Amino acid sequence: MRLIVNGKEIVLDGEITVLDFLRAKGLQERVVAVEHNRIWLRQEHWSGTALADGDRLEIVHIMAGG
Repeated sequence: MRLIVNGKEIVLDGEITVLDFLRAKGLQERVVAVEHNRIWLRQEHWSGTALADGDRLEIVHIMAGG
């Protein structure tokens, strides 16, 4: 399956959810936000959102400060 993640194409074998993808990449769930096919996903939907060939993900790190 081909995905576009932050503008770069990657290839994965098999089915995977957004949450599984983040964990496989070592990204901590509490410090990222995810856009799936131009729709921002609430964190509670990550485990139920399966990725498909051609999907686009934008993953951003949440920063706090002031």
